Amino acid sequence: MDRVINDLPINQISWETDQLGRTMHYIWLVAVPLMWSFVGILVKTASTMVGSSVITLSRFLFGALFLAILILARKGKLKITWKNSWIWLGVGGKSVNYLTENIALRMGAASGNMVVMPLQAVFMAVVAVIFYKEKMTFKKVISIVLCVLGSLIIGLRGRSLTVFFQDGLIPLVLFFLAAIGAGLHVISQKKLIATMDSADMNFSVFFFATIAMSVPVPFSVGITGITSFWAIFSLVMLGFITGISFLIYAKALKHVSLLVASLVGNSSVLFILLWAWLFFGEPITPQLVFGAAMMVVGLIMINLPFPGDKVVQ
Repeated sequence: MDRVINDLPINQISWETDQLGRTMHYIWLVAVPLMWSFVGILVKTASTMVGSSVITLSRFLFGALFLAILILARKGKLKITWKNSWIWLGVGGKSVNYLTENIALRMGAASGNMVVMPLQAVFMAVVAVIFYKEKMTFKKVISIVLCVLGSLIIGLRGRSLTVFFQDGLIPLVLFFLAAIGAGLHVISQKKLIATMDSADMNFSVFFFATIAMSVPVPFSVGITGITSFWAIFSLVMLGFITGISFLIYAKALKHVSLLVASLVGNSSVLFILLWAWLFFGEPITPQLVFGAAMMVVGLIMINLPFPGDKVVQ
């Protein structure tokens, strides 16, 4: 086997290694929305026992705890970074994301948070072009449009856009703030991963976010129902998903563009539909299939090279 490898041209070995590495990065990137897709089920279960502020705090607390265990196992010591403005951008962005989304879900439609994903994709596309000088081609514009429309078609489930306005503009504004917060967190990760270890970076962000989100807990509803094993299990798993998914996400961000990372993150909608069908028996309608197909086409287009692709001025 070694002889076969040694007989290969160096440029071919390099190309195959690059392709394998690229494949692994995309596998990591797809694994993240797969984990995120369980969040709705876990939040719904946890909310039978505690309020949204406690759920938000638990996500950061257990996320930091899982990362701390991982770091101690690998390095034997924890490192908290606070003299870095990008860390604080991540803390602020993710705190705003979780807090505003939870408040909006209590005020408005239960499916309203579906609008966060396409809004984040648009926000990230603008940031990628303006601040990171990524080229905005016609193919990318079409990809964004397909992902956004696909997400909305799936989220609306046959209802009109007024579902987002039926409880007033406040929930929609809060969802928009949640999308910006999530986008700012991704930007901070993209910047930090160039100079920091993924685990150390995320541990610092979640550590300070835990402190920040502990402030509103005494002034909000704590225990709202009967204590149960599954509710506690859901809180722990939410923290695990928060810690591990962003650890993997940061590693992938080091090798893919902001736009690709944001659009692939939208694929969690597809997994959400699958779990809804498997666990809750919700029907898969032609409208949902059409919306999912639009998203898939958009995600494929963003990664395939098109001949003669022109840059949008």
